[in-house]
Amino acid sequence: MSYLPKVKAMIPCIVRTLGMLLVVGLVCSHTILASDGEQEVLRTRDSKILWKVQSPQNTVYLAGSIHVLQEHHYPLHHVFDDAFNESSRVIFEVDLDELSSPLAQMHMVKKGLYLNGETLVSVLSPESYGIAKGNLTTLGLKIENFHRMKPWMTATAVMALELQKLGFESAYGVDRHFFEKAQATGKAIQGLETVEFQLDLFAKLSPSMQEKFLLQTLEELKSLGPQVSEMVKAWKKGNVQELEALLAGMDEYPELNQAIVIDRNHDWLPHVEQALRETEPVFIVVGALHLLGKEGLVAILKEKGYEVQQL
Repeated sequence: MSYLPKVKAMIPCIVRTLGMLLVVGLVCSHTILASDGEQEVLRTRDSKILWKVQSPQNTVYLAGSIHVLQEHHYPLHHVFDDAFNESSRVIFEVDLDELSSPLAQMHMVKKGLYLNGETLVSVLSPESYGIAKGNLTTLGLKIENFHRMKPWMTATAVMALELQKLGFESAYGVDRHFFEKAQATGKAIQGLETVEFQLDLFAKLSPSMQEKFLLQTLEELKSLGPQVSEMVKAWKKGNVQELEALLAGMDEYPELNQAIVIDRNHDWLPHVEQALRETEPVFIVVGALHLLGKEGLVAILKEKGYEVQQL
């Protein structure tokens, strides 16, 4: 049975899985970690992946999201709800309602599928195709079912399927949880990016980078269960050092890290600073990776002189 007819139904999970690929570290390239001295923040004993940032005018809460979780991970620690309840509006990477829109479906098909007669057979080298086929067979999947998907989409779709096997769903992601709470409570919602922009982060990768991305992802999926479990444990404990250690080691893709992590952090910074100039607290939810390391939002805001405290 081909997975292509399921593309539209899988769009929300596939798009959120793009974020999960980064959080698990499968395509996290050259994350430069800060030493304790370089990233000094006030930290309490039982901290979470949540920071309080203060300016003379306002308070902003930065919550690090894991984009797919399991139902039993809820309820979250009360500090998340406390920060959310105190805030007047909520900012996310993207307006999550956009994920299931007809426009998002159109973008996914246009950017993720070959519409010109090409297939994985014609774009991958014979060696890479054989490796991909073998890894997919190990996962119980047939590469023929993914022939019309571009390499980046094949990698993401397969990971979405494997996460679902493990019980991890985008419906239980931290961002989805607070998005629904914001809707239910009538809080204003802002998206930092569009779905099209997020898809383009991968769709615009060079063919060679897409090929490496596919092979690396399929290789890492062999140990997906333990990786995700360790990452979630570190996240729940609020252990920054442990979480950063789990995310390190993919230094062969510096341009990918620059485009997908570092550049976006700096693109988001003006929005965070605008919120810090307001008069009512703001709750911001982005992938946990964007808050960590020397190039993470937490370190950048501290360097700019804001008071930063891990809650």
